Amino acid sequence: MTIKIRMRGKSANGIAEVKALIKHPMESGVRMDKKTGKPFPAKFIDTVQIMVNGTKAIDAQWSGAVSANPYLAVKVKANAGDKVTIDLTDNTGEKGTGSITLK
Repeated sequence: MTIKIRMRGKSANGIAEVKALIKHPMESGVRMDKKTGKPFPAKFIDTVQIMVNGTKAIDAQWSGAVSANPYLAVKVKANAGDKVTIDLTDNTGEKGTGSITLK
């Protein structure tokens, strides 16, 4: 199973605002299952990379403190027609990629 990403972006004056909805449970591993009394296994996005035309613009490290199904909004230097790609990896090795061409 892959991490699903829905993206939008628009550029104005060389600065692009990119917004992404990420479908992921983001389980920290601390919350307990009431039926069994055992913690839910940890499953969270730990690596986020944003690239513009193949060049890394943002490299971030996340943890289990981020909410489920996170919303990400960033501004990067990019023009209309540039390709913006988001690559995600979670702590279990699951990956997700989303890309758009800016308007």
